[in-house]
Amino acid sequence: MKEKRARDPLEGLQERLGYFFSDRELLARALRHGSAAAAASEGSYQRLEFLGDAVIGHAVSLLLFTRFPAKDEGELTRMKSQLIRSATLARKGAALGLEETIELGDGEEKIGGRHRAALLEDVFEALVGAMALDAGWERVREFVEGQFVGDLDALNERSLLIADPKTALQEAAQARRLPLPEYRQVSAAGPDHHPRWVFEVIWDGEKLARGEGGSKREAQRDAALRALQRLGLV
Repeated sequence: MKEKRARDPLEGLQERLGYFFSDRELLARALRHGSAAAAASEGSYQRLEFLGDAVIGHAVSLLLFTRFPAKDEGELTRMKSQLIRSATLARKGAALGLEETIELGDGEEKIGGRHRAALLEDVFEALVGAMALDAGWERVREFVEGQFVGDLDALNERSLLIADPKTALQEAAQARRLPLPEYRQVSAAGPDHHPRWVFEVIWDGEKLARGEGGSKREAQRDAALRALQRLGLV
């Protein structure tokens, strides 16, 4: 009786992608965290993440520009921010089953790094970067468009404000001819792998709201969103 051979996780991933890599090592690198044993000699996903971030931005910008000819640059920018925010990219990575294929070192594995949203976002971007190198622009553009085109109908004014609250708050200040909002750090605490930042937003010289997050950017975004809520704009 023949033994059943274990399924290759990279084969399964490529089936879900609808694309099979000519350079399989490029795919493996896109899935390799810097903590993995092979990273020192064979590289990690970081450079591919840089490329993928740019590719996603370009492809989504082109998609929006084509689909919404009546929108101005401000509206298109808010729509783009809504579509490619970190949480969305992480969800798309999870939907592709990237958690099963990421190559991690033992230390990162033990602290549950495989399930971190930030890692799923990074690897999704790296995967797009790898596909761009392996398949070329037209094929990767089709893939990115396929990932995001279904999200277009969910865009609305309130979701756009929530997606990019810092821009929305800045525009609200400009509409009232007030100084631009300022963000001041209140505190930073927690271990290096799970920090917590606190920022407050200053509106026309007064402390309007305070926000928290796992990065400075997230904390400022949270503060801006709370400020919009306090102003009754969302």
